[in-house]
Amino acid sequence: MEEKNRIIEDKITFLHIIYSIWGWFTFILVNIIQFCIAPFILLVTFPFDKDRKVMAYLIKFFCNIFYFLNFLQKNHYDFNGLKAPKKGERRIYVINHSSMFDSIIIYSLPGAIKALMKEAYLSIPLVGWISYLAGNVVLKASTSDGMKIYFDVIKKLESGSPFVIFPEGTKSKDSKIGRFYNGIFRIALETKSDIVPVLFDTWNSIRPGAFWIRDTKIHIKMLETIKYEDIKDYSMDKLSNIVRYKMIEGLVDLRNKRRMNEKNYYRKNPKYEKLDQEMKDDLVKIKEKIESKNKKGLPTNQPS
Repeated sequence: MEEKNRIIEDKITFLHIIYSIWGWFTFILVNIIQFCIAPFILLVTFPFDKDRKVMAYLIKFFCNIFYFLNFLQKNHYDFNGLKAPKKGERRIYVINHSSMFDSIIIYSLPGAIKALMKEAYLSIPLVGWISYLAGNVVLKASTSDGMKIYFDVIKKLESGSPFVIFPEGTKSKDSKIGRFYNGIFRIALETKSDIVPVLFDTWNSIRPGAFWIRDTKIHIKMLETIKYEDIKDYSMDKLSNIVRYKMIEGLVDLRNKRRMNEKNYYRKNPKYEKLDQEMKDDLVKIKEKIESKNKKGLPTNQPS
């Protein structure tokens, strides 16, 4: 815990202050404009767009305006050639949750994105309201009606919208990929959905519990799609371990490449190298779980 506190309290520099002032100014400005337009778009499109896909693309449009105005920020995408889902294709994006900024970055992914959002998120001015208008699934803190949420997610998938899930359930406080909740993997198996693991190296952009913008370089990388046909006989627990293995392995590799290529990458600091090594060490334990429960052997595109 002491080590984590030291990480959160890393020094704020003059550049961080400049990044934050300009970044938040452009973000708020763009969202005010978007919120003024969104109800009108929703009213006009509702008769033929009950799944609110137009709203999802409207958010994408305004996100791009924000990136243009916030020229200090540089987004690096590697979508591995993936396009928006074709008709009849069901897709789930599984993403590590690193930063407050993730709720914006998800709209860069291909397709009319839908996501699971906590009820508390609705209270955030502009951003929360717009996300609600976009038809995302709301996870209420006071409800025990898990089946309704379950069927709401399935409905979004069946409508052709790719669904975003952060399986850790919360933002990582120490920048590592934590344990996964398995519910989404049950849905993936029951709806015959493909799974696309996506890596967000965004933890240092806006760290959990903070508002300072520290890092203006955002890296998003898609891993190879896990086709339903390759994992249809797996349990949700086994599938969860496979996806987590691939994501930890991929994130460690992405960060190592950034260490080599970026002069001022914050993870060159030994304490962050230690955290990434801890993740790498976890791979041994996860692999043992996968192999002990997988008598049929792993799909060819899985860790071996």
